[in-house]
Amino acid sequence: MFDFVNYTYSGILSILSTLFGLSYPLVIGCIEKIDDKFGSTKLSERFMSEISFKCFKTSLVINLVMAVLFPFLMDGSGHARIIIGTQCVGAIILVSCALFLFSKIITYYNITDLQREILDNYNSAVSKKDKEKEEKYFTQWVDLSGKLLKSVDNELVQSVYRVLSNYVVRKHMENKGKALVFDQYYYEGVSRINEYLSKGKSKPISVNNGNSILTSLILMDSVVSETTYRYLWRNLRTQMFYNKDEWIMEYWKMASQKIGLFMKPIHQYIYDEDGKPYTQEQIEDSQKQRENFMEFHIMLCSMLIQEKKHRLLELMLSFTQSEPPSYPLVPSNLSDIIDTFNKINHNSFVDPFYYESRYQMPNMHGITEGKIVGAANCYLALLAYRIYVIRWNYGYESVLNTGALPDNLSELNTLKENLDVFKRWLERIKDNKNLLNVVRFTSFDKEIEEKALIYDKVNLLRPDQLASCMQKEILDKMELLRTTLPLSEEKIDSEEHELTGNIIRAMEPYGDLLGRRFSQDKCYNLNSSVTMPFPNTAFLNNPDVGHAGIAGCMSSYMLHNFHHMFASSFFVEHNITDYRLSSEDLFQAIDKLNLNEEHYIIALGLYFDYYIGLIKDIKKETDHKYSYKGIKILSLDCNTEVFSQMVYVMRFEDRPFLDFHEPTAEEQKKLCLEKMNDLYGLWLSLEKISEHPELLEEPIKTKFGDKANQYSLFTAIWSPKLFFKPDKYPIISIKIKYRLTDEGEYDNVDKVNPFIPTKETPIN
Repeated sequence: MFDFVNYTYSGILSILSTLFGLSYPLVIGCIEKIDDKFGSTKLSERFMSEISFKCFKTSLVINLVMAVLFPFLMDGSGHARIIIGTQCVGAIILVSCALFLFSKIITYYNITDLQREILDNYNSAVSKKDKEKEEKYFTQWVDLSGKLLKSVDNELVQSVYRVLSNYVVRKHMENKGKALVFDQYYYEGVSRINEYLSKGKSKPISVNNGNSILTSLILMDSVVSETTYRYLWRNLRTQMFYNKDEWIMEYWKMASQKIGLFMKPIHQYIYDEDGKPYTQEQIEDSQKQRENFMEFHIMLCSMLIQEKKHRLLELMLSFTQSEPPSYPLVPSNLSDIIDTFNKINHNSFVDPFYYESRYQMPNMHGITEGKIVGAANCYLALLAYRIYVIRWNYGYESVLNTGALPDNLSELNTLKENLDVFKRWLERIKDNKNLLNVVRFTSFDKEIEEKALIYDKVNLLRPDQLASCMQKEILDKMELLRTTLPLSEEKIDSEEHELTGNIIRAMEPYGDLLGRRFSQDKCYNLNSSVTMPFPNTAFLNNPDVGHAGIAGCMSSYMLHNFHHMFASSFFVEHNITDYRLSSEDLFQAIDKLNLNEEHYIIALGLYFDYYIGLIKDIKKETDHKYSYKGIKILSLDCNTEVFSQMVYVMRFEDRPFLDFHEPTAEEQKKLCLEKMNDLYGLWLSLEKISEHPELLEEPIKTKFGDKANQYSLFTAIWSPKLFFKPDKYPIISIKIKYRLTDEGEYDNVDKVNPFIPTKETPIN
C-alpha cells in the first residue's frame, strides 16, 4: 500500500535539502559579487534588507524547524495528514520565496533596473521629505554611479547627469534668490563621483568631458554659497591631481559665462525684473557675490602657478567669447589688478589664516607662512605684465589708469604699503621666462613701442613706474586729508570723557576739603591747566597711525602738577618740621598726641595700607581715606621727594579748603572751552588749528612750521586754589623716615608732646 505520509515527507525533505544546499551559497556569492562589482557595502546592505531576502530567510528557517519537529508530532498521531499538508504549504512558500529572491538577484545584476529601483525609493523619500531616507538612497545611487559612468551605454552615463541636474534644478527652485546650499550628502556624493571620473581614463568623445559634475554647482543665475565654494575647490584640486586639465578648462568657460552674463554689476539706476530700482542692500549683496566669485577664480589661477600648470593657465587667460575680447574672470586693467592685490594682502593682514583655511593648495597644509597669498601676489603681478600684451579696446587710459584713491588715511596707508609689495613682485618675476611666456610677454621695450605706435603716446610707463606715481599721489592726498578731514565727534567725546573721569576719580578723596568755609583772600594757586598739540589723525575715523593714551597722558600731567603744588603749599604754609620720626613709630606718636575725633590728619606720600593688619585700630574707609581710633586720616599722593612723607595734624575745623577758578569769558571764547564738570571746575576744548588760526601761538608755530595745520590743540583748563585759615591755628608737621633707606637721624617718640592748642603749642 502507498504510504502517503512517508513518501510525501521524503519528497519535501529532498526539496528542502536542495534549496538549502543551493540557495545559501548562491545568496552569499551574490553578496560578494555586489561588493566586488560596485565596491560598496551600502548596496550589499540594501540587498540584505530587501523583502525577498528577508522572506526567503524566514521561510527557510521555518521549514527547517518543521522538518525537525514534525516527525515527532506525526508519530502515532491521527492528524499526520494535516501536519504533512502544513509542511507542503511551507515548502511551496519556500520555493516561491526562492524564486522571488532569484528574481531580485537578477535585478542586482542588471544595473539599469537597480538604478531605477533606487531612484524610485529616493524620489519617494523626497516627496515625503524624509531627509534620512533621502541620504540613504542617494548614497546608494552614488555607489552605483561609478559603474554607470564607466558603461559603454551612453544613455546610462547621461542618466547620472540627469539625476544630478534634476537635484540642482529642484534646489534652485526652492531657494530662488537665496544662496544655493545643497544637502551635505549631495556635496559628498558629487565629490565621490568626481573622483571616480578623475581616476578613470579620458576618452576623446564623452559626455564626461564637459565637467558637468562641477559646472552644475554654479548654475547660471544661482547664488553660490560658501559651502559650494569649499567643495568646488576640493573637486578642482582632485581634477588637477589627476591631470584633468581639459575638464578644468571646461569649468573655466562656464564660470566665465556665469560672471559675464548673470553677475553683472548693478547700481541704483538699473531696474530689476519687476521694473523697480535696486535697493542699496541688493547692490551691496551683488557686489559681494562678484567679489567672492572673482576671489575664488583668482586663487584657482594662483594654484595653477603654484603647481606649474603653465599651459593650462595660458589657455584660461586667453579664453574669450566676445569681440572685442573681454576676460570677465581676469583683471585686465591696472586699477583692477592693484585693487585686487590690495584687498588680498589687507585681508591676509587682518586675518592671517583666511586664505589658508579657504584655499588650501597641494603640498600645503596648516600654516603656510604666506605661500598661498604669495602665489596670489605672483599671479596678479603677472597680470600686470599681461596688460601690455592684450588688445586695448578703449584707449590706454582705461587700461593703465591706477584708479581712484580711497578717502580715508587708513586705507591710503594700507594701499601705499601694499604697492611696495606689488613692486617687489614685479621685480621678482621680470626674469622668469616660464611665467612671462604664459602671457606671451617678451620685453617692455617691445610691448610699449608697439602700443605707443598705435596710440601715439611715446611716454607709456611700466607698471612699477605707475605704482610709484600712485604712491606719490597717495602721499599728497594723505597730507591734504590730515588737514581737511573733520575730526570724529565720537573720538573727541571719548577722550574728553576719559580725561574728565580721570580727574573726578583722582579728586574724590578731597571731598572733606571742598567748599568755602571761611573768608580768605590769600590762596595758593594750584593751576594745573595744560594745552597739548596732537596730530589730527589722533581724532580721525580710520587714521593711518593709531594713537592711544591721549586723555591718560594729559590727566597724568595735570594730576602730577596738582599733587606737587598741593604738597608744596603745605610746605610753604608750615615750613617748620616739628618731628622727624621713624615709620615704625608713627602710630605710637599719634597716640602720644592725644588726638580725638575733632582732629584731622593729612598725610602726603605715605602708604597706609602697609599698616592694615599691623596696627590694631586702623581701618580703611575708602581709597585714600582711613580712620584711627575715630581720627580721620586723608592719605594723598605726592611724587615730589622734598614734600613727600609728611604728616600734618590739625583740628578738623581748621582744615584748608579747595576752590576752583573759572576762565574768563574772553578765554572761554578764544579757546572754545566747554565746562565738563561743575564740582571741580574742569573746562575742555579740542579744536583744529586749521579752523582756528588764532590758537596758533609762536611756540607751536616754531615747532611745527608749515605742518601746524595738521595738528589740533587739546586744552584743559583746571585752576584749583588752596585756602588756609587767615588766623593763627595749631598745626603739627611730622616727617616720616624709613630705617631701611637710612634717611638720617630720627627723633625719639618720647619727644612727642600732646596736641593741646595752648600758648605753648606750635602755631602756624
